[in-house]
Order: sequence, then structure tokens, then C-alpha cells
Amino acid sequence: MTEISRTVSTALQSLRQRETSSRIAAQISDASYEVTTGLKAKPYDALGHKSADAIAIRMQIVRNDGFLASNALLDRRFLAVETSLGAMREAGQEVLEQSFLAQSSAGQTSAQLSQAARAALDTLIERSAVSDSSGYLMSGTASDTKPLQGWDTPHPDTGLSPSGIVDDVVSGGLNSLADVQAAIDALTDMFNDQNTGDPARNFEASFYNGTPAMDGGGQPNAPLTARISETETMSQTAQANDPAMRDLMRGLAMLSAVDVNQISDPDAREAWATAARNAITSGLSGLTELETDTGLKRTRLADTVAAQESRAGFLDGERLLLEGADQYDAATRLTQLQTQLESSYAVTARLSSMSFLNFM
Repeated sequence: MTEISRTVSTALQSLRQRETSSRIAAQISDASYEVTTGLKAKPYDALGHKSADAIAIRMQIVRNDGFLASNALLDRRFLAVETSLGAMREAGQEVLEQSFLAQSSAGQTSAQLSQAARAALDTLIERSAVSDSSGYLMSGTASDTKPLQGWDTPHPDTGLSPSGIVDDVVSGGLNSLADVQAAIDALTDMFNDQNTGDPARNFEASFYNGTPAMDGGGQPNAPLTARISETETMSQTAQANDPAMRDLMRGLAMLSAVDVNQISDPDAREAWATAARNAITSGLSGLTELETDTGLKRTRLADTVAAQESRAGFLDGERLLLEGADQYDAATRLTQLQTQLESSYAVTARLSSMSFLNFM
């Protein structure tokens, strides 16, 4: 009777075997992870006081990977802006070239120039609305707003459309050099936001919807800015209210609203055509600068990304030195643990089939 009381029951022994099997299975899982990845399954337990170094390296890796991801997105944004600027420049250049031919011809050619200028305006408005998941890229910090108003669409704040404003300026007729000069001055003031008589007709009031050039205190508004590294930031300065965009739109609007060859006075006709071409030329020059600047920023960004990719490789190496596992040793342990688990399962199976009747 005493011997029976000192004997461990088969049920308890079976429970212990199950616990052993569970522990070995967990060790097999860890060993399998180490064989597969070459990293310690529980690095902080293995490293002890050096775990702080591993945590610091992991934090650097996370920050560096974050910059790589955001910089890839920023590069795509700059590329989209650069492409749009190029399309606007090409549209304006075609109209500029056609304007020289139209003035030397008559009839259908000059009418086609007006149509081409209007089509270029539509291209300018459409391509300025380049966007991605973050919003419109040429609206400044007001990225949720389409930058330029549709040419024939009344602005929701002023009720005036860009085309209507320009048509009002030339509606009195351009019959003399004085008429032409007055219209040129009026349009120049409007596109430069200098029309104090009726501010609602200014560019930023009825033509543009993004972040204004100046804040309420008369200081320049900050452009969209992104941090590309721990110590560097980069701005997206190409906005639809840039002076280059205003000049190009003004020149195109002049040619779109007026058939040059319908101005009877030769001096007035020449003055209007020259002013329109000068505005387009100024706009194209400014767009080229914006396009070039955007390309240079992409080059600078590419250099930063290359450095961050190199740093990523270095940090991965440092992490591997601390958290790396000997895959040969892990494979050996895995084989041993599998053998132990098979033996444990065999013992558990035998115990589960035993009962008191086996000894009677």
C-alpha cells in the first residue's frame, strides 16, 4: 500500500509529458526561425545587457526605412510636377511659334491662333491640377483644392469666371494704340493682383484657388516642405500662382480673347501681339527655370536616397552582428529537438493507453 502511495499516477505523468512536448515544440519553433532567418528567435533574452544596443539599432533602421519610403513618394511627386511643367511649356511654345505666322497671314490662320491659345489655356489649367494621394501638388499647402479655376467656370467666392474677366477688359474694342495699351495695363494689374479698383478681378481672387503668395501680414507663405533626412528638408516651390504661370496665362488669354488680325490699327495690332508674345516668352522662361529646379531637386533627393540605402546596409550588418544566429548550430539543435519530441510523443502515447487494469 505504501509503495502504491509513493507511485506517480499515469494521469499526472501523462500531463507532465504533454508539458514537455509543448516546451520542446516551442524550442523547435525558435530553432526553425533561426535556421530560416539567420537571426536569434529571442534576441533580447540572448543578448542580455547588449539588448539596449540592439534596440537602438532597430530604431535607427525604422527611421531610415521611413525616410526611404517617404523619399520614394516625394520623388514621384517631383517627377509628376516636372512632367506637368514640361507639358505646359510645350503648349505655350506651340502658341508662341504660331503667333508669328498668324500675324503675317490673315483670315483662318489668325482665328486658329485664338483657338490654339484657348486650347493651351485648358492644358495649363488641366496640367496644373497634377495630384497624388496627398492632394494637388501645385496648390501650395492648400493641397485639397484644385489650383486653377476652369476658364469658363465662375469662381465660387466672386461669381466671376476668368474668361469673363478678360472679355470685359477687351469688350470696349481695341481700335487704337491707346485702347490696346489700356487693356494691356489692366490685364497686367489683374494678373499681378494689383487691380485695386475691383480686387475680385485679381488673379488670386478669381483665377487661382490654392495658397496665396502672401499671408495676411504681407509675408510670403511657406511652400510645401518635406523632411528628407534627419538634417535636410526640401520644398515644392512650383505653384500655379508662380509669376511664370501668371505671365504665360496672361499672354495666352490675350491671344485667346482677341483675334489679332481683327485690330484695324497696325500699330495697335503690333503692340497687342508683341505684349502677348512677351508675356508668353517670360512665362516659358520661368517655367523652364521651375522645371530645371525640380529636376535638380530630384537629383539631390537621389543622392540622399543613395546615402540612406548605404546606411540601411550598414545598419543591417550591425544588427546581424548582435542578433545573428549560427544557422549550423540551430540546424543541429533542431534535429535533436525533433528527436526528443518524437520520443516524448511515443511515451505520451504509451501512458495514455495504460490503466489500472494492466496490473491486475
